Amino acid sequence: MSREGLEVRVSIERLLLALILVIVPLSILGLIFAETSYRALDRAVGADFKTIAQLYSQQVSQSIRERLNDVTTIASDPTVLHAVTGGGTSSGHNAENSETAGLPSGVLNSNASQFLKQRRASEPQYLSIVVTNTNGQVVAASQPGVKPSYSQDAAWQAAYNNGQGATQISNVIDDEFTKSYYVNVNEPVRDPNSGATVGVVSAAVSISDVLTRFRETQVGNGATLELVNDDGTVISSRNVDVFSNVKSRGFDAVHDALLGLHSGQSGWVRAGLPNGPWIIGFAATTLKQRFPNLGWIVMVSQDERLAAAPVLGLIRFALIMVVLAGFMLTLLCVYYFLHRSQRFSHIEEEEGARPDRYRSATA
Repeated sequence: MSREGLEVRVSIERLLLALILVIVPLSILGLIFAETSYRALDRAVGADFKTIAQLYSQQVSQSIRERLNDVTTIASDPTVLHAVTGGGTSSGHNAENSETAGLPSGVLNSNASQFLKQRRASEPQYLSIVVTNTNGQVVAASQPGVKPSYSQDAAWQAAYNNGQGATQISNVIDDEFTKSYYVNVNEPVRDPNSGATVGVVSAAVSISDVLTRFRETQVGNGATLELVNDDGTVISSRNVDVFSNVKSRGFDAVHDALLGLHSGQSGWVRAGLPNGPWIIGFAATTLKQRFPNLGWIVMVSQDERLAAAPVLGLIRFALIMVVLAGFMLTLLCVYYFLHRSQRFSHIEEEEGARPDRYRSATA
């Protein structure tokens, strides 16, 4: 006893209509979903880069402030105050020939100099510490070889500020002897009673540890970490330092974004660079609010294709499936219309081949 197989017959017109009603909306939704997911991934990566940039920005600002506070502590020490007010051994030193004359006898052996030597020995971040009075004459120093007067130095004059006092921090300087980077901090010495500026403490403070973290730190799966000045010059990054005079590739986009911010100094942008789109997170340090020459900005950037690599494969797979479905539907439509035209032409040929009597009988 034979069994007949179960057959499901569906006309090709209905099948094609069903596929169009199903595949076309799903393909459109797939494209929208893929694009939305791609942008959402950009936002997620950008937000992560922004957070990292904020973290490093805060660390840089805190490190510089800590060094500044240390110099302020030295400037407020009673021993230093006693030296700048005439209690040291430098009284009677002539300011007119101080640029060529040596240090007054006993300056390096004074109590203030001994105090500075101890601070330099206990805190290696200090490369040198010098104390000057209102005339710019050196009244104490942590090491020999110091010129006797700073009265003609623009940095000292800005710090003394005609007796008004203003803290000054220099740009980054390279010490070839110690192979370190440092800044000169000029801190006014103020009279505790009157508040008048009675001298200046000039300290060469190393910031090598601050800059090194930008050259050695690996961010994520290969993102670039940069400390950049507000003119776009890279201060420290992987294989780059401030003396390389290299401009950051994505700085222009970050600069435009900073100008457009109404509040806060951090964010992220998608920048179109010559080698493709990049995602850049950035955060400006708060140093420029007090020191205009320290407009430092931390940037974390990466090629969008690398940043989105973990998820980009899935998004591309979804796009390929959408394109493949559309391609298969197109082939089916072409097959249907070709088959339909062939069927009608075959019927017309059979109709034309019939004898006239058959056609008249059927008429």
